[in-house]
Amino acid sequence: MATELPPAPPIPGEAMLEIFVHRSLRNTGNALNPDSAYGNGERLVALGSKVLEAVYAHVLFRKKPPMSAAALSIEQEKLPEHVARWVGEYQWMEKIRHSQDVDLYTPEETRYIMDAYVGAVFVAGGYLTLYNWIESMVQALPADPEPVLHDED
Repeated sequence: MATELPPAPPIPGEAMLEIFVHRSLRNTGNALNPDSAYGNGERLVALGSKVLEAVYAHVLFRKKPPMSAAALSIEQEKLPEHVARWVGEYQWMEKIRHSQDVDLYTPEETRYIMDAYVGAVFVAGGYLTLYNWIESMVQALPADPEPVLHDED
C-alpha cells in the first residue's frame, strides 16, 4: 500500500524562482549570475537529471532484501513513471508560472521540474539530504512484487 509522500526538502527562494517560473517567461539574453549558487533552471536540470538517476539507483541498490542486477535494471526503468507520480502528488505543475502557450503536462516538462528541484536540493542540502528524500519517496510507492527472473535452460 502506498503511503503519503514526505515533504519535499526546503530550498532557498532563489532556487524556487528558477524552478517555478517557466523558462518561457525568462529573458533568454540574460547572462548567468556569477554570484548565484544555482545559475538558472537549465543548470539545475543538467545536474539534477544525473544526480536523480544516481541516487535512485543507490536507493534501489541498498533495499533489503537485495535485488539482483537484472531486477535493479528493471526497477531503474520505472523512474519516469515514478517521477510523474511524485511531481503530480507534490502538485508542482500547478505552482509553475508560465506563458499560456506552454503545455506543462508532458513527460519532458514533468521530468524538467523534477530534475531542477533535485538539482536545487543537491546544491542546497547535499547528497545525504537528497538520498533521504528519494529513499522516502521510494518507500512511499505502492509495493510491487519483485520481478521473477528465470535463467535460460
